[in-house]
Amino acid sequence: MGVFNRTICDCCVCPMQCVLEQLVGETLSSIGTFINILSDVTIDEVTDFIAFTSEGRIPICQITFIRLVPIKQLKLKPIRKSKGECACCEDPITNLLSSFKGKNVTVIPLTPEGFILSGTVIDVGEGIVNLNNLFYTSTCAITKVTPQ
Repeated sequence: MGVFNRTICDCCVCPMQCVLEQLVGETLSSIGTFINILSDVTIDEVTDFIAFTSEGRIPICQITFIRLVPIKQLKLKPIRKSKGECACCEDPITNLLSSFKGKNVTVIPLTPEGFILSGTVIDVGEGIVNLNNLFYTSTCAITKVTPQ
C-alpha cells in the first residue's frame, strides 16, 4: 500500500491507486468511469495516478468502480479522519457504509445513467467500499446508498 501526503487525493484517488496496484497483470471484468464502462481491461501498470491499461491510459481520479471476475478480496487502506473536502464528501459516506458491513446495499456510482451495484458490504477502507469481493467502488463517486 502506497504512502501519500495529506492532499485532496488522499480520500479517493490514493485508495483506488492502492487497489489497482494489487491488480497489475490482471484483467478486470469492467472499469467504470464518469462517462463510460470499459469491459475486459488488463491493468499493465499503475504509476503517478494513472492506470496504464489495455484500453489506454486512464486517470485514476476518473475511475468510479472496478469489477473483478473471479472475485478477490483486496487489501484496503484503513479508514482515517480527514480534513477539508475529504471530511465533508468522503468521510460521511465511508462511515455510513461501515455501519452496513455484512448487510446488503444498493449503490449508485457516478457512471452512465442507470448503472446500479448491489451486494453485501464486505469491507470498507479509506475511500473504497468492497461489495461481495466483486465491486470496489470509490466512496467519493457514490450518489446514493440504499439498504436492502
